This record gives sequence, structure tokens and C-alpha cells, in this order.
Amino acid sequence: MKLFRKIRADMIQKKKIINYILYAIGEISLIVIGIWLALYLQNKNEDAKIQETVQTSIRLLKDEIVTNRTKIDNVKDYHIMVRDTLQKFDFTKSEIEISKRFGFWKGVRTPRLQDAAFQTSIQTGVSKELNPKLLQALNNLYTYQDSYNNFTSQSTQIFFNADFTDKKSIERTLTLVKMTMSDLYYYEKGLTESFDYCLKITDSLYPLKTLK
Repeated sequence: MKLFRKIRADMIQKKKIINYILYAIGEISLIVIGIWLALYLQNKNEDAKIQETVQTSIRLLKDEIVTNRTKIDNVKDYHIMVRDTLQKFDFTKSEIEISKRFGFWKGVRTPRLQDAAFQTSIQTGVSKELNPKLLQALNNLYTYQDSYNNFTSQSTQIFFNADFTDKKSIERTLTLVKMTMSDLYYYEKGLTESFDYCLKITDSLYPLKTLK
């Protein structure tokens, strides 16, 4: 800067107006280029930070989806078994005989599916940076998952006031259980398909090799 000031002063003293104007234009151009370069590097750094945050969010979302899918895999066969068993259940037997044949029952066994990673991506604004196709798939998945959680919470209410002291009550309760298991089958089938779809889209848009 001292050199520039000296050159400028010499030009003014020697009244080299044209050279001074050209010099001033060059100096202004250098300043503009410097500001542009600084902004470019700043934006590039910000973009890199955003992409790093997106990559972290993607990893967390994939882990959450895989965990929830595993939870469903661990119970869906049981729910199918209970449904199919109750469809063939003989309610003409006595209460004692029914009780003896009720050994297959291990409770509703519905898991609570998590959405912490998805909610965090929304609250931090990261979801806005996700590919629109993936974001729509995630919204659909977690909306359906919330419906499943609400349904399973309501399903447990069946047994709170259940009366197992007489045959009619037992039959009524087991009929509700059978209907619940049938509904769970369709819920869990749909969830499994949605889990797989979201994982497929995620892998296609954000390949593993780009995840650090």
C-alpha cells in the first residue's frame, strides 16, 4: 500500500493525469477482484459446511430407518402367526380348554418407532437442503410411522379393561386381537416397503462413497 501511495503521489506531482486515471482504474479493479475472491471463498466454505451437515444428517436418517425396520422385522412374523392362529381358533371349547390353547400369546409386542433424526433435520433446517424427492419420501414415511405408533398405542388399550372371567368376554377380546393383528399386518407391510423405498432413494442420491 505504501508503494501504491508513492506511485500515486508521483503521478500527481508530475501531472500525468491519464496515467493516474489508468492507475486508479487498475487499483479499483484489484480491490473489486479481492472482494469478489473473498466472497467466493467464503461462500465455498459455507457450502462445504452445509454439505458436511447434510452428509451427517443422511447417515443419521439411514441409521434410524434401518433401526426402525429391524424393529418391525422382529415382530411382524409374530403378528401374522397370532392373526392366523386366531382365525382357526375354536371358541366352542370351555374356558379351561381355551386357556390351555392360548400359550402362543405373548402380548401385542408392538415397538415404538423413533423419529429423532428426522425431527432434528427439520428443526435445524437441514431438511431444506435435502433432495426434494428424498424429502417427500421421508415425509410420507414418517407420517405413516406416526400413524402406526398411534395405532399401536390405542391397541394396548384393548387389554386394560378386558374381562377373562367368562367365555363371551374371552371371545370378544380375542376377536378384537385378531382384527388388530390383521391391521398390524398391513401397517407393517406398508412400513417395510416405505423403509426400503427411502433407503433406495437415499443410496441413489447420496452414494456411500460420498459419505465420510
